[in-house]
Amino acid sequence: MEAAAIVAIGLSNGQGEAPDWQDFVGIVLLLLGNSCIGYYEERGAGKAVEALMAALAPQCTVKRDGKWETMEAANLVPGDIISIGIGDVVPADSRMVVANNIKIDQAALTGESLPVGKDIGDEVFSGST
Repeated sequence: MEAAAIVAIGLSNGQGEAPDWQDFVGIVLLLLGNSCIGYYEERGAGKAVEALMAALAPQCTVKRDGKWETMEAANLVPGDIISIGIGDVVPADSRMVVANNIKIDQAALTGESLPVGKDIGDEVFSGST
């Protein structure tokens, strides 16, 4: 489009006539309109991605300072005790403190086709279910 604007203003209509200003102005207005629409669409897409990222942020139940609370997994620190229930995704690499017939699916990490039994002291890895 920019090249078309340059050609429209740079070349005359032939036979020594003046450059074609009407085409140049029309092309420049189309370029400006297109850039405004593109900016608006990109801004809306960016906000949609931010909202999606916030909605998909992994949450977990943590015992910190003697009380249970729900927080984002990104805020976990060493020493936190995590509660993992059926179907939960393990929010961080951790070690089992209490285990009662626990099986963890680590297929995404190790390629194991069946869930692996875990006991007290065993490690569980982030992303397992």
